[in-house]
Amino acid sequence: MKPFRAFVGRRGVIAALLTTFLFTPQLACAQGKAPVTLRAAYLKSLSFSPLFLAMEKKYFEEEGLNIELDAVQSASDVIAFLGLGRLDLAFGNIGAPLINAGERNINVRVVAATSYYPADRATLAPAPIIVRKPLADSGAVKTLADLKGRKVAFNTRGGVIEYLVGGASQRAGMQVSDFDVVTLPFPSMSAALANGAVDAAVMPEPLATAVREQGIGAVLDPNPLPAALATVLMFGPSLLEGAGEENGKKVMRALRRAAADLDAPAKIMSADNVRIWAKHTELPASLIAKTAPYVFDPQLAVSVSDLMRQQAFLRASGQISTTLSMDKILDRRFAIEIP
Repeated sequence: MKPFRAFVGRRGVIAALLTTFLFTPQLACAQGKAPVTLRAAYLKSLSFSPLFLAMEKKYFEEEGLNIELDAVQSASDVIAFLGLGRLDLAFGNIGAPLINAGERNINVRVVAATSYYPADRATLAPAPIIVRKPLADSGAVKTLADLKGRKVAFNTRGGVIEYLVGGASQRAGMQVSDFDVVTLPFPSMSAALANGAVDAAVMPEPLATAVREQGIGAVLDPNPLPAALATVLMFGPSLLEGAGEENGKKVMRALRRAAADLDAPAKIMSADNVRIWAKHTELPASLIAKTAPYVFDPQLAVSVSDLMRQQAFLRASGQISTTLSMDKILDRRFAIEIP
């Protein structure tokens, strides 16, 4: 799956025309009305750059929305809160909690793909497999097979990080179970690598660049699973049901407007945007400028095939007990699908 096809340029033009046509009326309607406040869970990861840009450009405000952001360690951990309506939306990834929620008929759905990994196997991805620098320098760990039996850090089990490592492991004739998996919050992985508590880790940008710049880690696998769906946006019942649907559509308009501004690496890493990414990740702009960018589809379109592969991986690894139909995972009222 390639999020950007040959017609991306044309889609960018269409997106710009739609922006002119669609957004001005919403701004006019929003004027004079109190904004609707929505609570959103997110991680301080560059995979959510469309969110950060929409916040800074006031695209949500122009839709009459006030987004309150709650930073979490893993969006998978807040699925229950999303289903109960304590959160309205969550920026995260496909994982066992989402599938389990669907099995229990909890009304949580994926509505957009907020980022992808690069399609080129040789391109440094924004979530490479990082090994401790001393192990790389000594030659003790040269390939993924050399990590067998060693401690490898994931932020959570059953999420996209495990899916990435699963894809890389399959190419090497291995399984995730061949590693001693340790779960740690992303911000704790750097210290764990530095003090030898773990031997390898997979972390998103800008953390992946930070550990390399500090001499703590080295890249073992630059792009574990090319073109994989990295992160998604999920809605809870407050945006999926009744009158809340209109607010959900406003969220999507604001985010797609931002995503259309991020359809090329040069745009993603412009000086102005780097300052925005630094603000929202709370890391220096000089570090952000060195990071490997995610891929953003201008329409935040969802790769159905990769979504189903992620579910199949979770089933095969015993982390879920059922396979859901697409209607139980994806809400087509909001989502645009690609194969």
